[in-house]
Amino acid sequence: MIFQRLILLLSLVWAVIGGTSLIIYDSESIDLDHPTPELLKIVRYSESKFNQTVVRGYTDDDLKIFIGEESIVDKIFILPTTSKKILNKKELNKVNLVKLLEKNVDIVVVGDHEKNYPEDIKDFLNEVGIYPSPKGYKLVDHFNSDDKVKLTKQNIGCSRILSSIDKVYDGQSAIIDNNENLIPIVKASSTSFSTNDNVNSIDNDNTWGIGEQSFVVVGLQSLSGSRLTWFGSYDLIDEEILSWSLGFRNILKLQFVQHHKESEPSKLDGTLYRVSDQVIYTIGVSELADNEWKPYEVEEGDALQLSFKMLDPYQRLNLQPLGKVSSTEDGPLDTFAYFVNFTIPDQHGMFTFELDHKRSGLSYLSDKKVVAVRHLANDEFKRSWEITNAWYYIASAMFVVVGWLIFVVNFIYVSRDDSQRKNI
Repeated sequence: MIFQRLILLLSLVWAVIGGTSLIIYDSESIDLDHPTPELLKIVRYSESKFNQTVVRGYTDDDLKIFIGEESIVDKIFILPTTSKKILNKKELNKVNLVKLLEKNVDIVVVGDHEKNYPEDIKDFLNEVGIYPSPKGYKLVDHFNSDDKVKLTKQNIGCSRILSSIDKVYDGQSAIIDNNENLIPIVKASSTSFSTNDNVNSIDNDNTWGIGEQSFVVVGLQSLSGSRLTWFGSYDLIDEEILSWSLGFRNILKLQFVQHHKESEPSKLDGTLYRVSDQVIYTIGVSELADNEWKPYEVEEGDALQLSFKMLDPYQRLNLQPLGKVSSTEDGPLDTFAYFVNFTIPDQHGMFTFELDHKRSGLSYLSDKKVVAVRHLANDEFKRSWEITNAWYYIASAMFVVVGWLIFVVNFIYVSRDDSQRKNI
């Protein structure tokens, strides 16, 4: 018992230090001594990317994903199976798979129109909005002579993830719901449809998806930063898509977020501002590419946007590019800085600097900083002579005083001299 606990503890330490991938395969129909080419391809890829690759079957009693509440794996490959049985359902179930996404574990699910998934895997996919076609249903296109679907660059749904494709596809498809975090990576052709292989025609009872409402590769970018990718067939597993799926690229990172009064640049990230203060908000953003952080420059026509909000945004402002900077002292230029200079609105209360940047194919940027905005103190209001509109009233008062003085002088001196002359 003590030895088993020690092994589990060492596995957890190894997962934290080096990164561990778990491959779950159909152990009832595949012998690891004689693996299928598809399984061998996944295993070799995993071994080339991670320090430890664990291969377990759905019916293996030593299938382990958690120790307590902590995950001991960083990436999971879930492969199709001929059986719906899961022996260790305490570890592999819908709830735990959702927890893995929350714990920033990337998941890859591979489909096959001749095989199936255990119910917990299917429920997990349905939970996030992916609905693969049932066993025996495959995507066909009668406009092609062999009824297979030809996938070209026109079928790419997200160019940030996949740049090109040229394949003849024979596999299953999926329909998706309106989850805004789902990313259609490769869509079916407009003349294709998913149907029961025994029927091979369109009707209400034997058709799963029609035309471009069907997808053969679908991704999910979770709010926690993890990614889920569903492939309709082994044939679509591509290095370019896998590098995105496993978080090796298109990862954005906020290196720093700063805000300060324009008049006090040395006092960063203050918690109290005054109405009508001039404020400068600055961020630094990096993108993971080729295993290193590089400056992230927003594409032409796009913009990073700051919302200065109470309950609703009082201001929405596009951040302006500042240039490449270093995220550390004397470090390389690995960050691109953006800024905006704006005036605090004439409203006191609790406000939030909110950055919320969500783009298909990129991890999300999100940051919130709450500050208090106070009104002007009694001795901070402008004096009357500083207000342009008050000049009219000040001038009027001065004219009245001058006019009164002229009247008094005229009455006392000028008028009296005239009367004396008349008496003479």
